[in-house]
Amino acid sequence: MEMGIVREIERRIITDFMDVIILSMLYNSRNAIGGCDVIKYLHKRFHFLVSPGTVYSHIYALERKGLIQAMETQRKRVYSLTEKGQRFAEKLANSKERIASFIVNLISKNGVKSSQ
Repeated sequence: MEMGIVREIERRIITDFMDVIILSMLYNSRNAIGGCDVIKYLHKRFHFLVSPGTVYSHIYALERKGLIQAMETQRKRVYSLTEKGQRFAEKLANSKERIASFIVNLISKNGVKSSQ
């Protein structure tokens, strides 16, 4: 039962923070990526299959916000960070400990205790 709850929370985090995941992928790899690359990454790293519709809706939203830009290659459309996206991703990377602490505090303040 507990594992099912954990997997559901992981799924929600992945889908709700897909934009953050995409920005982090671009920031850390320094290479352009396509939507299929995001799907493969999530499956390989977290063992989740996410629908292309979910991924591309986040990609298009990031593009509309000016955080990423599209480029056409011979085989597919790929995306890279804009200057604005680079700055945002840097701030995100520099804040990861604070974000992790916030999540831990969110759970512990609601009375959920660690089993360790």
